[in-house]
Amino acid sequence: MSRYSIRRRLGLQALFIGAVMLCLALAFVWSQRETDRALEHIFRDEMAPAADLREMESQLQSIHVRMQSVLLTQASPLGALELLRKQRVVLEDAWVRFRNDHRNWLRDPGEDELIADIEDALPALRRFLDATETAYRIYDPVQLTQLVDSDWYQLEQALLFNLRSLQEFQERHARAAITGLDRSILKTRVVVGSLLIGGLLFLGVFSIRLGRYIMQRIVDVEETLEAIASGNQTVTVPYSEGETEMARIATAINRTVAQMADDRAAIDRLSHRQQAILESAAEGIYGVDVRGEIIFMNPAALAMLGYEEIDILGRPSHNLLHHHHADGSPYPIADCAIARARRQGRIIHRDDEVFFRRNGESFPVEYTAAPLVDSDQSVGAVVVFRDVTKRREQESLLRETIAQLRETNARLADTQTQLVQAEKLVGLGALAAGVAHEINNPIGFVSSNFAVLANYTEDLLKLVARYEALLEDSADMQTQSVVQRLHDEADIDFVRGDAQALIEETRDGLQRVIRIVADLREFSRVDSLDDWNEVDIHHAIDTTLRVLAPTLQGKATIMRDEAPLPRVRGNAAQLNQVLMNLLLNATHAIGDKGTITIRTSHAEDEVCIEVQDDGCGMAPDVRARMFDPFYTTRPVGQGTGLGLSVAYSVARAHGGRFEVDSAPGQGTAIRLWLPLTNEPHAVRPRGETIQ
Repeated sequence: MSRYSIRRRLGLQALFIGAVMLCLALAFVWSQRETDRALEHIFRDEMAPAADLREMESQLQSIHVRMQSVLLTQASPLGALELLRKQRVVLEDAWVRFRNDHRNWLRDPGEDELIADIEDALPALRRFLDATETAYRIYDPVQLTQLVDSDWYQLEQALLFNLRSLQEFQERHARAAITGLDRSILKTRVVVGSLLIGGLLFLGVFSIRLGRYIMQRIVDVEETLEAIASGNQTVTVPYSEGETEMARIATAINRTVAQMADDRAAIDRLSHRQQAILESAAEGIYGVDVRGEIIFMNPAALAMLGYEEIDILGRPSHNLLHHHHADGSPYPIADCAIARARRQGRIIHRDDEVFFRRNGESFPVEYTAAPLVDSDQSVGAVVVFRDVTKRREQESLLRETIAQLRETNARLADTQTQLVQAEKLVGLGALAAGVAHEINNPIGFVSSNFAVLANYTEDLLKLVARYEALLEDSADMQTQSVVQRLHDEADIDFVRGDAQALIEETRDGLQRVIRIVADLREFSRVDSLDDWNEVDIHHAIDTTLRVLAPTLQGKATIMRDEAPLPRVRGNAAQLNQVLMNLLLNATHAIGDKGTITIRTSHAEDEVCIEVQDDGCGMAPDVRARMFDPFYTTRPVGQGTGLGLSVAYSVARAHGGRFEVDSAPGQGTAIRLWLPLTNEPHAVRPRGETIQ
């Protein structure tokens, strides 16, 4: 048997097991057959007859009880009669079944005597039942009473006692049959147990020897594989002649050894290459399995996160690195992009999240999570990330720089526009001054010539009046007639009156032109911006109102509340400009139509000029910036934002200050305070607090 192969040995073991199982099956079938026979004997020959006897006794007792119920009028005689007929049939059938099923297999003579006595008592039972039917049918209480009292007692002595005794015999037979069945089952168990123990002992010995043989061969294979694993490529698996399996195993192992050597070399090369890639990568790289636990991490990632490799492998990456958002709110793993990439098998890129270092600090990262796929199934994920702290700082600085450049460009554009507008205003001022100067020369000789012409006209009219007086004194009627006709043709009376009116109107018009020219020259004195003199504030207000008369007419009602003021030292043109800007600002604030009130007052060494309107008023944020250059609340193209800024600069140059009272919907009051004695100040940039 030592030359048998493992396959043959296993075949013999299977054959032995089959033989043992067959013997056990035959023993079980035999024991089951004997048991079934015994049970059949018990149920058929003992328990069934006993049940028939109990049925007969039960029916007789029921008949007796029914008779008593009829006597007590608790039951109907006709109903009792019908039930008695059915019970009589049941009694006859039960006794017939007993006789057919009964087997006196114990050969007990007392049992046969009891059966004979019952057979002898059956005619008396039939007579009793016939008499009972007759009593029911005619309902004879006397006869029923006799049957219940005396006849039933005799029947009970002759039949019921024997039935009960016969039941005891049947029960004794059943107990004896059960005892025999127990002995049969015990014998069967002994036989089956003996066969089972013998078969198991035989199979155990055979299996132990087979196991030792197989284990020895397994040990030989293990020793060979251990030697191969340690690097010994010349070792072989020992086997005997006829052991074909071991021969095939030895051949397969030798082929496997050669293939493993080639594969190991390729794996080593691939592993070195992958390790070199991971170590040389500047980005952090780590991998997770299907549970989200870290399975590898490159040096760059370890350095950025502050961990050692031994401290991080096998730990859940989300709870370790990715548990909160940048704003500090918890980051559920169900929403984690890395977990979604692992579950859904798709690549996800994010650049708006943070990772956490070992010390608890967070830093912004940009990462890409890609699934690890094996056999078309996601078995984990690889995450490539980089620290974008410096990039975020540079981006933030770049955004701030771009915003500042845009703001600067916008301010430069506004400044250019305002400078162009300012140049236009300066040009218009120079043009107005030039026009006023050019008009002033011809207006001078026109005014002079007009005065002479008025004198001449007055002399001529006086001369005509004298001629008329002389003609009235003359006696020459013909001459008077001619003169009168010429007088009427020339309409001397109308000419005399109209000429005087024309002279007055022309003189008034010339005075108005002279005054306008003087106001223009005074308001636009570009040649005297650096001249500081004594300035009459009320005169400056009058001049400004006359210049703005076309703008104010029909839109604003001017109310003046002026107190006597001393003269103020300053630049008249600049103060005119301040007043004009304040009035224009009030005009724009009142909308379609409103009232502008101009008040002046004097307090110690200062004078106050107040311009109040009933317009829309200003919110606190607008009021805080009202003097800023280029700040305007008017639509684009309708305001320069320089009017109040210029007024502020002029006020500061004169050593003055502004006070502003304003609220939305309640109008605005701006007060300019100027010192009485003052010298030019350097204009400081806007930024000081305005009361």
